[in-house]
Amino acid sequence: MLDPEGPTLVSAGSLCTDGAWVWREDLSYYLATYHLALPDDFVTRVRELAYSPPVVPESRLVEIATRDLGISMDQA
Repeated sequence: MLDPEGPTLVSAGSLCTDGAWVWREDLSYYLATYHLALPDDFVTRVRELAYSPPVVPESRLVEIATRDLGISMDQA
């Protein structure tokens, strides 16, 4: 996103979530390379989860995809 030489991601499969936050799989690359600051609420949540995203129920994943990301789940 910031670096044309950085990781290439294609599709929603490169997104991660803890059920509350959604981030790109390449976030760690950009943090290490560009020393970006993350929102305090995100960092607090990561620490609360002991740095390990929980298993998110499929119903919540569908909700994130459709409501938050605007991805159609209709099968053509």
